[in-house]
Amino acid sequence: MLTGATAKPGNDAARWLAAGAAYAERALHHDAAYQEPRLRAAGIAPERYWAVSEAGLFGLDCFDSMTQAGLDIDGYVFLAQSYRQIAPVALGETVRIAGHVRHCLPVRRGVLVDEIYSFTDATGRVVLETELTGLLADPLGAAAPAGRPDGAALPRRAELPRDGWTLLAEKQVTPEDVRAFSQDVGNEIHFDAGFAARYGFEAPLAQGIMSASWLLSALSGPDGAPPAAFQAALRYLRPVFWDAPATLWVRRDQTGAVVAAETRNGAGKVTADLVLRSPLASLAGTDRPA
Repeated sequence: MLTGATAKPGNDAARWLAAGAAYAERALHHDAAYQEPRLRAAGIAPERYWAVSEAGLFGLDCFDSMTQAGLDIDGYVFLAQSYRQIAPVALGETVRIAGHVRHCLPVRRGVLVDEIYSFTDATGRVVLETELTGLLADPLGAAAPAGRPDGAALPRRAELPRDGWTLLAEKQVTPEDVRAFSQDVGNEIHFDAGFAARYGFEAPLAQGIMSASWLLSALSGPDGAPPAAFQAALRYLRPVFWDAPATLWVRRDQTGAVVAAETRNGAGKVTADLVLRSPLASLAGTDRPA
């Protein structure tokens, strides 16, 4: 059920909800059976998240809110995202998701959508927030791989020096991994070559959340433990095709802590990047298997 929807027939933005429209609040949890195959598909060892829910995967629940509300997300292309984790969510812990549309603007190549979601624990405390910005693209080349639609400029950030980057990991993206990661999300742009071609892409795309989880995994401490709290801004700069090589690079401060990360394609071009917006709070000292 949707509340606050005001889009009217004839409005270009009626493909989505009007600003202020809210999604029905609901309960959810991520257990090991849900989390482990998705982490493996994203190139992340599940044991790194021994008893905590990986934050990036909660982005999938945002898309679940959209589809459960009856919205058609076929053709949705990620542009940017932010994550703010206030406290870790235990693996299997039930949280409640609430979300609303912040902006919904018609642009030349489709509809630009900005949404905010929060996750609360059993006490009502907000433990995670995320903001998603994406383009609900029109077909026939509307979402050209290297282009940005009018009015849909990515958030700008200071140019990072090209020196000081080190290779952290590499992988081969496969259609099987993309299907495993996004199996319950929908959006044929991830699964159907013909559908992807209608939007100007040479192959189906790996979902942006798949890159987000890989980027966030770079924030783990020296012992491999993920941070208890963090705030990070991400941008999705180029498509990641479902059959392409990918590398993960990090930039560290003088203490050795990761402050930025980026993924690159086989040609060495940046496909997504992350900049840390707050100091990391460590999970050190928590009970963790040896």
